Amino acid sequence: MAGVWRFRLWKRVLPLGLAAHTQAVEEAAEELGRQLRAWLRGEEVKAELVSAAEHAADRAKRELRAKINSLQRLPVPRAALLELVWHQDEIADLCQDAALVMALRRPELVVELTEGFSTLGESLVRAVHEYHLAVEVFEEALAEGLQGGHVEAVEEGVDRINLLEHESDLVERALVRDIYRAAGLSDFDRYHLIQLVLLLGGVVDQAENAAGDLRLIVTRA
Repeated sequence: MAGVWRFRLWKRVLPLGLAAHTQAVEEAAEELGRQLRAWLRGEEVKAELVSAAEHAADRAKRELRAKINSLQRLPVPRAALLELVWHQDEIADLCQDAALVMALRRPELVVELTEGFSTLGESLVRAVHEYHLAVEVFEEALAEGLQGGHVEAVEEGVDRINLLEHESDLVERALVRDIYRAAGLSDFDRYHLIQLVLLLGGVVDQAENAAGDLRLIVTRA
């Protein structure tokens, strides 16, 4: 009976706009990936393009929060949805921060560092893309009253994101090690590069955190 109630309620309020927000967030991550590739080639980093994508994601976030807060009844906790939106927002914010840091400085990089940053950037874009796909399935699961095969598909998507985060973490550790070992870098260059690693890795971490929220919502409903 509860499943029927959820189904009818969600049919009246969907779509919430979760996937629209994650689409905007993914666009910020994709632009960060493009600027990271430019940075690795020694070209100008156009951080303002990532900032513009982040601002677009902010607009989508405000619309989403307003809709969530305007609804009188929800079949899942309002606080859980707002926490989910916060994690999604953090993904875009970290993309902007990483682009701004890249634009400040570009030390000479040995091959190992170039390859490591390239791999980390690819992992970042993939993780955010997988998260966006998981949210699309999540909204479909909500439309079904959080029953049926879509719930299982959400959990499978979360598992893929967890795996990507683990792989990204291994790349981060190797990259930090290589930064400390690289010859010809000043102490300030090492600090700058490590801060960039932490920001890029933080994007993947936030995607995993948001995916964890998805899992909690579908398993506790």
